[in-house]
Amino acid sequence: MSVISNVLKEEVNRLKENVSVYERSLKSLPRGSIYIAKINNSSFAYRKYKENGKVISKYIGKANSPVANEAINQAKEYKRIKNNLRIAKIELKKLERVYRIYD
Repeated sequence: MSVISNVLKEEVNRLKENVSVYERSLKSLPRGSIYIAKINNSSFAYRKYKENGKVISKYIGKANSPVANEAINQAKEYKRIKNNLRIAKIELKKLERVYRIYD
């Protein structure tokens, strides 16, 4: 095996591990996005997500409460991890094609 082949194999294995870590992380976080609804001069936070093809809105609490702030942080983290997962899958697909050539 050539050096290039070994490096590609290591990188493919690293990306596969990253994909599995990202998928496990996504399962531990609540899905959906947070939106703030203003009702009678008060703001309320809701989590919006799809389930069985239907859009579900779940009440979280007042917009500036610690619970709502935590939900917003979790939604940001979910979005960040989902984006990283998408990028890792694209890179993995590219590297697997190249690895097959050198193997």
